[in-house]
Amino acid sequence: MARPATLPALLEELRTYLDQKDAEWDQGGRVTATLPATADGKVNVRSLMREFRDWATDRGGSVPSSAWQYVYANKEWAHEINAVAVAQGLKAVGSRTPDDGADDAAQSRMARLGRDVKVQSEGHAQAKARIAHLERELSAKEAENQRLRERFALMRRTGVVMRVEDTGE
Repeated sequence: MARPATLPALLEELRTYLDQKDAEWDQGGRVTATLPATADGKVNVRSLMREFRDWATDRGGSVPSSAWQYVYANKEWAHEINAVAVAQGLKAVGSRTPDDGADDAAQSRMARLGRDVKVQSEGHAQAKARIAHLERELSAKEAENQRLRERFALMRRTGVVMRVEDTGE
């Protein structure tokens, strides 16, 4: 952050820059905004401050690259920009539209659905692991059943009961 003594000087430079942008707006027939804007019609603060820094550098001044933060930290900076932005038909710095609430609701719903998908995919993986375990268990039981059938068939054919150590498990 710039030293407090330099902030008023930077604010004066910003006022001069904004006056020039406003004059360009008047000369251009008030058709196209001369301040940089986002796609939804808001003032693009970072682009504006980047242009301001370049403009000040061309005039021999020095503006820190973090100057965009002053717009949000100092209401006076935002007020100066908003005066020109509103005149050019742009939304003010930090403005939010009623649609933003709907956007927030949609984003929270998408986040909730994303979490639900994650939980479902984890449940799916656990179910697949359980199925694989049950298939192995079934295979072992079928093998044991087959061995017992063979022993029973031998006992029926010969009448001899054989003691065999079962190694099925």
